[in-house]
This record gives sequence, structure tokens and C-alpha cells, in this order.
Amino acid sequence: MCHLEPARRTSNDTPPVGAAIAALATGQHGVVEHGQLLALGLSRSAITRLVEAGWLHRLHPGVYAVGQPRLTAKGTWLASVLACGPGAALSHRAAGALWGLRPSLGTAEVTVGTTARRVPGVRVHRSRTLEPKDVTVSDEIPVTTVARTLLDLASVVPGDHVAKALDRAERLRLSDRTDIDAVLARARGKRGAKALREAIEAWRPRYTRSELENRFAELVDRTELPTPRLNALIDGETATHEVDAFWPDHGLGIQLDGWEYHRTRRDREHDAQSDADLELAGLRVMRLTWEDVTARKRSTVRRLERLVAHR
Repeated sequence: MCHLEPARRTSNDTPPVGAAIAALATGQHGVVEHGQLLALGLSRSAITRLVEAGWLHRLHPGVYAVGQPRLTAKGTWLASVLACGPGAALSHRAAGALWGLRPSLGTAEVTVGTTARRVPGVRVHRSRTLEPKDVTVSDEIPVTTVARTLLDLASVVPGDHVAKALDRAERLRLSDRTDIDAVLARARGKRGAKALREAIEAWRPRYTRSELENRFAELVDRTELPTPRLNALIDGETATHEVDAFWPDHGLGIQLDGWEYHRTRRDREHDAQSDADLELAGLRVMRLTWEDVTARKRSTVRRLERLVAHR
């Protein structure tokens, strides 16, 4: 980026705010907006002179790149949001790319209220249901929340793409199912709501805690392992915890991570605290998923046998 040098002031000259403009642009991916320049003390005529001098490059009406016109994807997205006016937010596929839920296709997509200006090169979506709670800021860019982004994605991409985005959000720990449920509750028939619900049903495991416990009991019954106590209440260092399977003579507890009780970030944080408390009391804790009990039976049994044997 070309840094602006403060000019010497004369009665008709630009105020010496070049360094301030450069600092603002540095924090905004090389982009500044007309109102921000006015707030720094520039007049409209001074802004025009900076454009003519090649220090500012017009991207959209009232939106400029500082120093040089080439921007990163994030700079292009922020410029597009600024061009759409107050209350606008990056959304749909572009928001998915910003959150890391899908590859970037380069096109800026922005959601605004029911009235908005047309911006060449920007795909503008109008929404009556976009609430302040659906918008946040990531890397200085106003953007729809992850949950709202998933809802919007479901209206414009195939269901398998939505499932991949759901999985990516889960892996990155960006959003809980409770956040998505809240967005769906406010959707009020919005396009994409049905598709998102269908994608969730296709993506999430279709088993209950009782099913997982039954499969685990069947797995243990087919081995030489001693029979564990099921749903045992065990004292930890500071609290009492329910352990799905417990071998008291071996100091080993098994926790089965079923979907309905382990789906959110808060659930997982509670699980980690519970495990730590039990381990402080001298108990070894092993967590097993549906895949561990059904698809990875052999390796799971070997792990259990080794843990039981080494006590």
C-alpha cells in the first residue's frame, strides 16, 4: 500500500491527514468510505483531489481503495458492504467463505433491508427478517452470523453443500445447534429454512443415547472383559458425576457421546470439566462415539482391553 504523506497546509490545501487515512485503511483491508474521510477532516474537494492524484481509487460510489486499486478478497467484501450502506452485511456464499465454511468464488454477496441501492458487481439480497442479532463483525467486516449464514446458504446451494458447511462449522467450533435452532425459529417461512432443516436431518447422527448404550453393552458382552456397572454415580474431586459404564476394580469410566447430549459447545465444555474432575479423583475416563462403538469395534475393544489390563 502506498502511504500518504501529510501535505503542507495552505488555505486551499488538503488537511495533513495522510497518515490518518493510511492507518484507517490498514485496519480495513485497504478500504475507506466517504463518511470516514469527512470525519477525518477532509472536505469533498480534498477527497476529489486525492482521487485525481491517484492516492484514492474509486471502487464504488463513496468507497475508495487507498494507495493502489488491487484488493484482497476481504478488501473487496468490505468495500461491497460499505457501498450497500448502513445495516448491510456480507452474506450467503461470500459469508460462508469468510467464515471458512466453503471455498470463495470471488463474487461479493451482501444482505440489506428492504430498500437498498444497486451496486454494480455486487449480488444484493433484500431481507425483511435480518435482525441485528443476525449480524456480527469478523475481521472488520460486517457479516451475518454463522447460523444465519447457514440459513442463507441453504437457499442458494445444494443440500450436500449445506451439510458440508454444517460439518465445517462443527469442526471449527463456530456455531452450536442451539444457535441454528434460534435462527430457524425466527425464519418465519424464509426461503432456505426447509432446506436447512432437511440438511440437518441428513447430517446429524440418527441414534439416541439408549441406542448407543445398548450397542456398547452388546459390544462388551462379546468380549472377555468383565461386566461394567452402567449409569454409575461416581464421586469426583468436587462433584458427583454419572458415568455411562464403570469398572470400579480397574478405575476406568466410559462416557458415551450421544448426539442429543453432546451436540453443543457448552455440552462439550461441560464434558471436559466433568472428565477433569473425575481424573483428579483418580479415575481414568474414556469417551466413545457412535462410530467407535459401531464402525471401529475392533480398535475400541483393543483399547478397552489394554486399559483394563494396565490397572
